[in-house]
Amino acid sequence: MDPARLIPAAEAIPSPWGWLEALLILTFALHILFMNLAVGSAMLAFFGRLSGKRNDLAHELGHRAPTFLALTINFGVAPLLFVQVVYGQFLYTSSVLMAGWWLSAIGAVIIGYYGLYAHDAKFDAIPGLSRLALAISLAFLLYTGFVLANNMTLMLRPEAWAAYLDNPRGSLLNLADATLWPRYLHAIVAAPAVAGLYAALLGEKKRHPDWVQHGLAWFTRGSMLQVLIGGWLLLSLPRPVLLGFMGRDLLATGALGLGVLLGLAAIWAGLRKQVMPATVLTVLTVGVMSVTRGQVRTLTLAPYFTPASLPVANELTPLAMFVVALAAGLAAIAYMLKVYAKSAPKTAGRG
Repeated sequence: MDPARLIPAAEAIPSPWGWLEALLILTFALHILFMNLAVGSAMLAFFGRLSGKRNDLAHELGHRAPTFLALTINFGVAPLLFVQVVYGQFLYTSSVLMAGWWLSAIGAVIIGYYGLYAHDAKFDAIPGLSRLALAISLAFLLYTGFVLANNMTLMLRPEAWAAYLDNPRGSLLNLADATLWPRYLHAIVAAPAVAGLYAALLGEKKRHPDWVQHGLAWFTRGSMLQVLIGGWLLLSLPRPVLLGFMGRDLLATGALGLGVLLGLAAIWAGLRKQVMPATVLTVLTVGVMSVTRGQVRTLTLAPYFTPASLPVANELTPLAMFVVALAAGLAAIAYMLKVYAKSAPKTAGRG
């Protein structure tokens, strides 16, 4: 069966696709940063609770994790909508093929969210229940990431959609895709690395040198592991896509090269205990790697589709309203985070 016959017809988009793609990349970068903070903070808090050596840092990170998760969810809406607008015929199809798993992610996020709150609320009162709530929360959040990775890779593989003929129950997973596991791990391993960098920033602010050392250890080791996983992910790409990143596509090659250089510079800054430079370089790395992710999507779908072929309705008002709302929302969130940064659990006497 010709996979192209399985792809639904594309619909007109309200404005030129380049603007939508740029906003997709920007909002995804914001989403992934907050995801790393939310899941990574929960991971560091969990390992801290298990070891019992850094309960003060575990309490601090556990206190902030629910807020980070709320921001993750809110910033995840926009890139998902932009993907639906530009690549809807692919994403809607893959979502239907794995509908059972896809819908279950909603409940998993809710459970994970409440688990983070329960961990913080019962930290001192019922420590055992608090640790259990955190473990359950982490399990469901990691499950959600796995479901997302399945859908985001399945949408790029129309040739795999014919499996629906043998499994029409909406329970397909993209387990045969060589990129699934490295892509999933690339997102998950980044979480404790970024959260470790955040812990180091907190340590500098609150004058906890042990937090700085501990956080930078998580950041540098996690980032080094990311280099290996990133290489695995690159080599697992289909050959035409891999060649695009090896020089055939200037944007893809340039973005990948710049992202690698920024990532290595961030690791170097972390090893030299330069927390703020490492933070800036990490944020830039996430932004550039978001461009790389977009290029993976574009190059993988190139045999079937190019966004430039989409008909444009030239309805620019919705786009302008979104840009204004995004700018106002970012300003409001920046102010709220500034105020929130002043709040913290009382950690005196914790060991």
